[in-house]
Amino acid sequence: MNIKNSNLESTKKSHTIGLIAPSSPISPGLIESSCAYFEKNGFKIKIGKNVQKTELFSAGTDEQRAEDIMTFFKDSDVSAIITINGGACSIRTLPLLDYEVVRKNPKPIIGYSDATALQLGIYSKTGGISFTGFNCSDIKDGVIDHRMLNSLTHCLNEESYAIQGGATVNHGRVMAPLIGGNLTCLLNLMGTPYQPDFSNKILLIEDVGIEPYIVEGMFSQLYVAGILSNVSGVVIGAFTECTAKHFSAQAGTTEDIINFWCKRINVPCIRGFSYGHIESRYVLPIGQMATLDATNCKLDIHSRM
Repeated sequence: MNIKNSNLESTKKSHTIGLIAPSSPISPGLIESSCAYFEKNGFKIKIGKNVQKTELFSAGTDEQRAEDIMTFFKDSDVSAIITINGGACSIRTLPLLDYEVVRKNPKPIIGYSDATALQLGIYSKTGGISFTGFNCSDIKDGVIDHRMLNSLTHCLNEESYAIQGGATVNHGRVMAPLIGGNLTCLLNLMGTPYQPDFSNKILLIEDVGIEPYIVEGMFSQLYVAGILSNVSGVVIGAFTECTAKHFSAQAGTTEDIINFWCKRINVPCIRGFSYGHIESRYVLPIGQMATLDATNCKLDIHSRM
């Protein structure tokens, strides 16, 4: 890892953070522990008024969750919006957002997993940059993993940083915007008005808790949809707990499937990158320019300054 040691206190300006729950209901105590951590590090906190609501799989109705998102985009004091947790249902907020307001008030949504749908939907409509790889549930006993903390700090400061890791699939070097996140959520946007353009981008993917045959179907969809042939580079993160539980008779493991599809990727590509549903991962800016040096397993994030 080549990025410098840093912490959130080193951010270049005082930030006010808006906390939202665009996905599933939040766990007890998570808001309190999150506020304690950020306030200790010098941040001001605003909490969405609907974050403690519940409706089946979601933290309140679609309208309530969208209201909290829009409230913080309209609030000039809020410089970043952080999702409290992941889960499901953030995609249902997309038709309810005012993208003209979002475009005129750009600020990152920080999250990962289910937040991928929200982040990519906003990117497709506005070009707005988000940070993937962290949410409030990653604060463990008042501490954030060093990879997450350092890379999140660089993202908030709009600084360049470099990451070394993973294993080479295809050699080569390419500079392009980074796009992607959780593969399930990414594919859920296919065929909707919120599907981003993957052409000439570096595709970042990960997933968790799905059967190997479903992973096969996902890669097949990327292939048949033409995405794998139109991207400029690919970064494959962790596919965590993607083992056969219900259909063990199906041939092949997730590792076998990734091996198979890696042979069909013809652009610079690395795999085993530290991103996904793992304890130690990097935070990465979706929509921002990056350089993938697959030969040397290096990802350079370019400064926005």
